[in-house]
Amino acid sequence: MPKVSEMKDAVFDGRNRGYVPPKKLSISPKLKLHRKGAKSIDPITYEVIRHSLWHVNEEHGTTIQRLSGSPVAMYALDLNPSILTEDGEFVYFGPYMQYMSGVTDTQVKWVLEYRSDNPGIREGDMFLANDPWVGAAHQQDVMLICPVFWKGELFCWVTNCLHQYDLGGITPSSFCGSAENAFEEAICIPPVKIVEGNEIRRDIEELYLRASRKPEAVALDFRAQLAGNITARDRVLALIGRYGPEVVKGVMRKILDNGERAFLDKLKRLPDGVWRERSYVECCRPGDRRTHQVMLTLRKKGSSLIFENEGTAPQDGAMNATYSGWRGAIMVAFNQLLCWDQYFSIGGALRHVEFDPTPGT
Repeated sequence: MPKVSEMKDAVFDGRNRGYVPPKKLSISPKLKLHRKGAKSIDPITYEVIRHSLWHVNEEHGTTIQRLSGSPVAMYALDLNPSILTEDGEFVYFGPYMQYMSGVTDTQVKWVLEYRSDNPGIREGDMFLANDPWVGAAHQQDVMLICPVFWKGELFCWVTNCLHQYDLGGITPSSFCGSAENAFEEAICIPPVKIVEGNEIRRDIEELYLRASRKPEAVALDFRAQLAGNITARDRVLALIGRYGPEVVKGVMRKILDNGERAFLDKLKRLPDGVWRERSYVECCRPGDRRTHQVMLTLRKKGSSLIFENEGTAPQDGAMNATYSGWRGAIMVAFNQLLCWDQYFSIGGALRHVEFDPTPGT
């Protein structure tokens, strides 16, 4: 079977196939992006804003925990916030369940490509999503995506992801191990504008809650996610108000550039080569007594890492992942192994990493 890079005529738009962000995003000219960043920032200001942004993510997560009241959030920590640049590069993962952030940038980039024209991306909006073909580990992991605007321009994004009790499907809790396809699992929601002009759209919220066996719990979690985004957005805007938009944007870019340099310094100490790992998954559905091979190949060439899964067994039953889920799992591992000294700022490192799986595995 061909890899993603070999499928030249295929469209990976998150509809018929999992979304693979293109190198250049197609963004509507209706949406104005804030691009200007200061080139020269004194070291003290840089460190103050850098650490402030990190603490924005921490406060974002604790806000969700305190308002949700869910054991999933409070004790399992099955959530994570993120901060991204205006065009979807990671500034910071949060310090909670980092896998939740691994699927965030694909969703933000999809929103930029497919929502910037219609219905539009405006100040006071938020988008809710759980579609694995756009960017989610599975449907219970619901993302709330919030653009941050400064004087009419999209400055950055704050987002969070939180595992929900139940969003439908043939099994309570939506862990549908006997499902034969995604239509037997929880509802799939591509990014939809659930908050518009700082007001919850009641029609969209009711559609979202209607799929759940526990609508009251899911509604409370949604409000916790909403409060988390509002808190993070307000903190970022306060930083902009104090230091100016160009300085804060300059710090974000320097965080990315410093992370990139630190990542490349580590790669220089590693030899070029190819490494492979093989494991097995047992039982892809009730009654299945087979084992299913899972392969991961890492190629290191100069300043690039390439991840592949050629040789993995064909997809079968409920044990599968889309492009973003597979990519997100890998990102967490190399974020912790290679970006730990940069507060897990993975955006710069991702400039030198390719993900080239084989669809249908």
